[in-house]
Amino acid sequence: MNKALRAKRRSASKTVISAFAAACGAIAGGCGDNDGPAVPPPIPSVKTVEVTREDAAQERSLSGTLIVAEETKLSFAVAGKLIDVPLRDGSEFKAGQEIARLDPADFERALASQKSKLESSTIRLRDAEDMFARQSQLAKSGTVSPAALSRAEAALANARSDRQISEVAVTSAEENLKRTRLIAPRDGIVTKLLANQFEEVSAGQPIYEVGRQDALEVSVLVPEQFVPALRYGEPVTATVPGLQDAVFEGRIIEIGAMAEAGNAFRVRARLNDPTPGARSGMSASVTLQIARDKARDRPVFSIPLSAIRFDTTETGPVVGKRATVFLFDSAKESVERREVPVVGMAGNRVFVGDGLQPGDRIVTAGVAFLRDGQKVRLWLPPE
Repeated sequence: MNKALRAKRRSASKTVISAFAAACGAIAGGCGDNDGPAVPPPIPSVKTVEVTREDAAQERSLSGTLIVAEETKLSFAVAGKLIDVPLRDGSEFKAGQEIARLDPADFERALASQKSKLESSTIRLRDAEDMFARQSQLAKSGTVSPAALSRAEAALANARSDRQISEVAVTSAEENLKRTRLIAPRDGIVTKLLANQFEEVSAGQPIYEVGRQDALEVSVLVPEQFVPALRYGEPVTATVPGLQDAVFEGRIIEIGAMAEAGNAFRVRARLNDPTPGARSGMSASVTLQIARDKARDRPVFSIPLSAIRFDTTETGPVVGKRATVFLFDSAKESVERREVPVVGMAGNRVFVGDGLQPGDRIVTAGVAFLRDGQKVRLWLPPE
């Protein structure tokens, strides 16, 4: 009976295995069937904008930064240990305010020593004066020789000289003691702290870098093709987003002689009446007036920032470097990758030169997912 039961179980197991194998074969056959039609990848829709040539001989807006005017360094005229440095970066101060102090102990001892020497020289001068007066009286009566009178006169002259030297030394010691207090020469703001408390500083070593808070400038990098059109004293307008788009007027006071970033030159303009809330480091949109008869005949195109693809670690386009855009070819219904030089920026607009022609259409959305030669279709708004 046990043999019959075992035979029946083996028969049932073979049936299950056969059914499983058949099912796997059916699945494998279905998965491996390549005779059906392939599903083409979807063609993306792209938004585009037509570029037009900008007139380079007009107003040009560029990104800039507010900076303090007349930046200088303040230091002590004497060496010593810095025991008090109360101001920090961004601290404001008034003219006549004590803004740092050295340890006065050594200077007080030096002053006391010079005063003591002055007292001794004063006593010696009095003795010399008395001696000369007595010798003069005795010389009249003939009881003192002319040589003795001459020695008394020479001693008096030396005593007077010693006292004058002591007076100068006391005055110098008093001045050095006063110089242990750093006094602000005018109102201003600290732009950088350059020394630390308890540090031994030398004479002339900068303690603070300061600027005038009531006089601000705006610094901007100007592309090389616009620099020949700029002149000292020409007006500029600076808009500061951090101050609710406050607008300041100013005039150009400096045009860089050497390029800094790429082929851009540093230009500085002094603002006429900055708002009290304006601070160094705030961003500003600077509008320059480019005279028509001075501008170079070079194509410049203004394109939206969204049309730029960042293929590197840069967080934004850099003046003097090249940026990647994609042109839409309506005949081929595809996009073409194009690198263009960045010549300026203003807000969410980027100024580029070369590489484009008036009438070209560039993609303005989704450029990070495009590749050169990719098939696309033009996005149309729903009716």
